[in-house]
Amino acid sequence: MAKIELQLPLKHIMVNQPFGVNYLDFYQRWGLKGHNGLDMEAKDGCKVYATHSGIVKVAGRDGDGGVCVEILACMGEGYKTIYYHLKETKVSVKDFVQAGQCIGLADNTGIYTTGDHLHLGLKLTNNGDTINKDNGFYGAIDPVPYFPKDWDKSLAYKRYGRVRTWALYQLEIKKMVELTIKLKRKPTFEEINAVVYGYWDIETIKNVAMRYNWLYLTKPGMEHGEKPFI
Repeated sequence: MAKIELQLPLKHIMVNQPFGVNYLDFYQRWGLKGHNGLDMEAKDGCKVYATHSGIVKVAGRDGDGGVCVEILACMGEGYKTIYYHLKETKVSVKDFVQAGQCIGLADNTGIYTTGDHLHLGLKLTNNGDTINKDNGFYGAIDPVPYFPKDWDKSLAYKRYGRVRTWALYQLEIKKMVELTIKLKRKPTFEEINAVVYGYWDIETIKNVAMRYNWLYLTKPGMEHGEKPFI
């Protein structure tokens, strides 16, 4: 089987529903053991990216999943990914796409869905056909093991892509002390990074309504119109 390595399908990652869980009973009515994909937060119009290179096999409306893109990685023993509930596609059937290429925009199309999000499915294939269809998930498998390390961590956790220097490390220590005093508790790693690397002030960190902004955006980014999950 081809080695599976997946990139992230969205710029900002927050899992709404993991693979295999059964929050709603209708999975059982469909003959499924549970959720056969990975649901991620994605607002209306959010760009969706190919998690790997391959050939587009489906690009358009696809039954209950609404507007969909399906990408086959390779022939022979391989795999494919499925992206459901899109608003529109940016690719066509038979296109060859590169990993990281924008393939569509997120939305809430289809049925049995409660809000804007991306449903990502991963299935093993043989010459393009799904194998192990009787595994309780229509052949789908959990994509989580094939993402990069810390794939589901916020941008604050990852220091917004900035490199830690000795000077910045010293600043982290200073801000940790300030946060401890202001928050009256030990700050999290993300909170420290938000102040040091994201340029956020401590009052914003204390504001619960601003949490998703500082977790996924720098302060300059938000001031220039950026929004999380879009």
